[in-house]
Amino acid sequence: MTSQISPQSLMPYKSVAIALLFSAILGPVGLLYASFWGGLTLTVLAVVVLCNKFLFFALLIWLISCIWSVRAVESYNKKIANASLQRLS
Repeated sequence: MTSQISPQSLMPYKSVAIALLFSAILGPVGLLYASFWGGLTLTVLAVVVLCNKFLFFALLIWLISCIWSVRAVESYNKKIANASLQRLS
């Protein structure tokens, strides 16, 4: 017997393009879309780095937030896909 899944029971996927756009424009704050704790951690770290005027490290944090956001959204979407496959079987 095959179980029916209603569209309301599935969680929506997050967009990788939107996550990258947010983190590219907003830096660590944009990472909040993909990963709340990652965004919070890198935002606090970025504030500390910028207050100490370590501009190279601020740029590094910006790039890390872009990479982290893409990886976090891919991981999130994979979990959602696996959960929906388990519900079907």
